[in-house]
Order: sequence, then structure tokens, then C-alpha cells
Amino acid sequence: MLDLTTFDMLALHPLLADLPAAWLRRLTAHARPVDHGRGQRLFRADAPTELVWLVHSGHVLLDLPVPGRGDVVVDRCEEFVGWAALVRARRWNFGGVVGDDLYAVEFHAAGLRDQLADDPDLRCELYARLLTVADAGLLATRHRLPLP
Repeated sequence: MLDLTTFDMLALHPLLADLPAAWLRRLTAHARPVDHGRGQRLFRADAPTELVWLVHSGHVLLDLPVPGRGDVVVDRCEEFVGWAALVRARRWNFGGVVGDDLYAVEFHAAGLRDQLADDPDLRCELYARLLTVADAGLLATRHRLPLP
């Protein structure tokens, strides 16, 4: 992947591309570009949510520990991972492992929460965008379910 600055990565991501540059610069305060290889575990179910990711390429497989079966994959994330940590319990409900080489912007969740608490306009805009993507993901899940 090209060597991009954190600001560049945020400005190029479809979720944030049209945000004002001042907001993007503020978001870089608690962020950094990361590269993780396939198979790397990012977090485990019930661990504290200290980091969240905005995915540029690759994906993260969400899994649950199942007795006698190990970690069972239940979903995959291709846009963002862990952003629920900004609004509710600070523990992972699932585990996460890199399914395909991941290039992302990694945010420190606590710093980002503090920043959003101080900027209600940015918080409202970011939450609205995240909810739109989450809603599309829920709808896609519904369509995958076998219904009678």
C-alpha cells in the first residue's frame, strides 16, 4: 500500500471523504495507520475495547469462542471495526482476527471518545455515518438468514 499520512487515509476513506479538513485533522490526534497480516488476532471476546479501526483494505473476521469447537467465525467487517465502543460497554462482544491483510487507521478509543464529547457537531455527523453503514450491515445479515 502507498505510504499515506493518517490525514490522507481519513480523507480518502468513503465514510469520511467529504468531512471538513479541520475535522479530519482533529481525528488524526488519536489515530495512526496500521498494517496487520492475515491471521493476526486483534482482540478477544470480553477483552477491553481500547482500539477501533477504519478499514482501507482487507477485512476482519468476527468470531466467538465455542466450547469444543474453538473460535467460530460469525461475520466479517470491511469498513470499520469496534466503533460501538464509542457509545456503550467498553468490552468486546466478539473476537477479531485479520481475514485478509489489513491496512487501516487505528484509533485509541478513549481519546476518540473524549474528542467526540468535546465536539458535538463532529460527534453527531460521525455517528450518523456509522449508523448508516451499520444499518446496511444489519439488512445484509437479515437477507442471509433463512426465513420460512
